[in-house]
Amino acid sequence: MKIFSKQTVISLFAAGLIAGSCSEEEINNSESTPFTSTASKVSLRSIPDSSLDPKRIQWQKPETVAKDFEFGPSLLNAVEPSECGPTPFRAVLTKYDNLLFDDFLDNWDGNLDAYFMIFGDYFAINQIAALDENKNADYFGAKGEYTSYVKNRTRSLEKFWDMADLIQVRGQHTATLEDLDFIRYVYQNYTGDPALPDEIIDYLLELAKYYNTVSNQIPENPFFASDGFATFDRYIVIGDGLVSMLAEVGIDPKVVWSSILAHEWGHQIQFLNYDNRVYPIPAFDNTPESTRMTELEADFITGYYLTHKRGATYNWKRIEQGLQAFFEIGDCGFGSDGHHGTPNQRLASAKAGYELANGTEKKGKILSQQEVHDAFIAQLGTIINSSVAATAAR
Repeated sequence: MKIFSKQTVISLFAAGLIAGSCSEEEINNSESTPFTSTASKVSLRSIPDSSLDPKRIQWQKPETVAKDFEFGPSLLNAVEPSECGPTPFRAVLTKYDNLLFDDFLDNWDGNLDAYFMIFGDYFAINQIAALDENKNADYFGAKGEYTSYVKNRTRSLEKFWDMADLIQVRGQHTATLEDLDFIRYVYQNYTGDPALPDEIIDYLLELAKYYNTVSNQIPENPFFASDGFATFDRYIVIGDGLVSMLAEVGIDPKVVWSSILAHEWGHQIQFLNYDNRVYPIPAFDNTPESTRMTELEADFITGYYLTHKRGATYNWKRIEQGLQAFFEIGDCGFGSDGHHGTPNQRLASAKAGYELANGTEKKGKILSQQEVHDAFIAQLGTIINSSVAATAAR
């Protein structure tokens, strides 16, 4: 599995294009190129025998256990398939996947180093940038237009869950990949021991500069900033691209920011209570059942917070949009260890959290983190077996 978090069809298209029926070892040792193009290109194969390791960036934050929007390869312990199908969000993903990949092919001279940089390094670099102290990720929106909103929502979540000054929320931006100095910094510091030689780093920066210049999708395509994850060491990362793509299906961007932030905050609550929580199956156990359970609980927590009179205080129209956001990002990858639940299950879980907050006898009372957890576990079976449709929240 690649070290970056991607729940998109990019990796599937890319793997199919390069690999075909070949193994990765065969790819790396091959001198032939699988595609040619009649477009005019600049050949940047200036390094003799430059078949670099496609996984050259040696970075995987060990505390990162809640990677949203990622497919896993495992077919073991697959959950039983249930009603599931594509959503409008999948059409948006496909559109940007096609734009990025077609544009890359138009400018590609068959150099595998370039392929692995654009479809490997760039995602890893942008994930590093969101957490590395040497890169400012303390703004939200491509031009910082949602910074005040996200910081206000963060303060609201801190107060609601009694978690002041515990969580750092970081933004992820495609503009980071225009910073060649930061790309150099990553290649110098995240490629293992020994580090890459300066000659190789200069060569890779030539590639980066070339594709950033000739392409109208690299690095502007929202896929390059589509991460959403929480870490055990109390970071939350949300990419501008993820928000913009969800907003493209008609969801208010502020509702998207609130929903994703509240969802990742739900994971932080799970992490903080990891040692004293009882689940029907082990949490964060890298199986489809385990991932689905923890993701559905984060959805449940989100529905509760968005609705509560002392939380986001959303009216019904906004609550419905928030629920729709989770319907849109469900998946049908029943055999994946990254399976988050089907669209229907995610919608049902967020709606159950909404009903818990809306039905509390004393509307101003905030249930404890443990009480919300217990309420979710009590409804988990119903949520998993739910056949609720996209319009069921009306």
